[in-house]
Amino acid sequence: MWTRTALVRTVGRLRTRSLHTSATCFTEDISKDMDYVLTQDTMPLSQLPEYRFDDISTIGHLRLQKERQMLKYYRVMANEFPKLKELHEPFIPPSPSSFLTMKFTHYQGEAHPDTRKVVLTFHIKDLFNGEVLSTPLSKHKFLLLAGPRWQPPNASFVERWNTALSKGENFLSDICQKEDDLGSVKIASNSMPHESQNMKWCSDVLDRMVSEANVRVKSLLYTRILTITG
Repeated sequence: MWTRTALVRTVGRLRTRSLHTSATCFTEDISKDMDYVLTQDTMPLSQLPEYRFDDISTIGHLRLQKERQMLKYYRVMANEFPKLKELHEPFIPPSPSSFLTMKFTHYQGEAHPDTRKVVLTFHIKDLFNGEVLSTPLSKHKFLLLAGPRWQPPNASFVERWNTALSKGENFLSDICQKEDDLGSVKIASNSMPHESQNMKWCSDVLDRMVSEANVRVKSLLYTRILTITG
């Protein structure tokens, strides 16, 4: 009480122009209102109306909220999805010369070391049909250069390939044309800090393998494929 009286006296000595109407607010006595808040029940449960089972439980309200959410998406499907027809484009399959597949790994909204990794995959049959390798011996040399990157279809194919190799280049050419599946080659890289750099590295490795395979070496006629990697 002493503090409040001192405050009122101090305000009384101040100029009215300095505080405008605030001086009047300082002098108001709010003790009656505070006593009412402290002594009276502002939310008397006894005065609430009788529950007549005209409402649902909390679980029921949660179920209704879920139904409203589903109705929202149904309205989006009915009203917004038809507009996507304007963006429709017919599918055009890639040309036979576009047989390289680049595989990327992305974690949406999250940084991860695997996002820089790139895997280049292609089928040997598509590469041989692309006529980038000049002779059957160049195709055999390419498989030797691929090493563990080459995944043959099965063990019997390797035996047939070695048998054709021992007979000459003409038999190698025949097996390349008759066989439907010659396996695939996979080249991967994650040593570079960026995805585009690893993609360029895989592409450069393939270019060097093709260039080296076209260099004719007669001794390769006696080099057999001995190991198979899964």
